[in-house]
Amino acid sequence: MVSIATFVTFNSFAGTIEITVHPLDVDKNGLISIDEAKADNTLSAIFTELDVNQDGFLSHLELEVKTEDETN
Repeated sequence: MVSIATFVTFNSFAGTIEITVHPLDVDKNGLISIDEAKADNTLSAIFTELDVNQDGFLSHLELEVKTEDETN
């Protein structure tokens, strides 16, 4: 199972560009679609709950809020 909170961050040496990539973000657009979420049973089961703005995608912030709720 892929962890919902797993992110890989790359920083440039200049410190001006930061790219955050979630392992499920297959197209590397910074968002997780419902189709991408289907690769993780847990994430796909709670996708609509996490998709606060109901745009059909999960952003880094939507995933981060859920992760923070679970750790507090």
